[in-house]
Amino acid sequence: MTDKQIQRIRKRIKSYRAILASEKRRFGGYLDSPGIRYVIAELYLQIQDYKGALTYFRWFSKQFSDDIGFPDFNLFWAATLFENSKIPESLAKIYETSFSNTYLPELIAGADPAPIDKSESSNTKTLEYAKQIYTDCIELISLGFQIYLTSVVESEEYKANLNKYISIQKLIKDEPVGPMRSNLIDESYKFEQQLTRRKYN
Repeated sequence: MTDKQIQRIRKRIKSYRAILASEKRRFGGYLDSPGIRYVIAELYLQIQDYKGALTYFRWFSKQFSDDIGFPDFNLFWAATLFENSKIPESLAKIYETSFSNTYLPELIAGADPAPIDKSESSNTKTLEYAKQIYTDCIELISLGFQIYLTSVVESEEYKANLNKYISIQKLIKDEPVGPMRSNLIDESYKFEQQLTRRKYN
């Protein structure tokens, strides 16, 4: 990437952040119907500005504390933390990525996962969605992070945690609406919070 291309991307970042700032001033909050708050993170990774990306993600977590993001967004967050030598935090975000789409980390690690018969409450949780975003994800993360993520995915601890999460999601899928299903959902949230360190509302 040339210096001119990098400068163009920096201008886009500045422009998008100005749009968000303007919304906050005018409305007291963010509308952001086009979702530029997610694009900004990708732009930082395009130019490998990991310090800038980390600052942005910290700002994002304060301004959009209830926003659970998307699988690729969570992956880019994990990559940013890794590139800034924040390994425990990166691991927590890898788990958050896994809970938003169980297939994506395995695809990044070079596996060929099969669809799982479990609760997938939105299309962003499916294997099809993971395959759709796979190429863009690979292009934006470094080989170093890919190797680290692969080591996590292949670890016995990760496999055990993911299997537990999947087992709960299978029970949720087959349980009709009622107290038992609500208890299973609560159990899933508590388990996710334990590994991701974030609160799920």
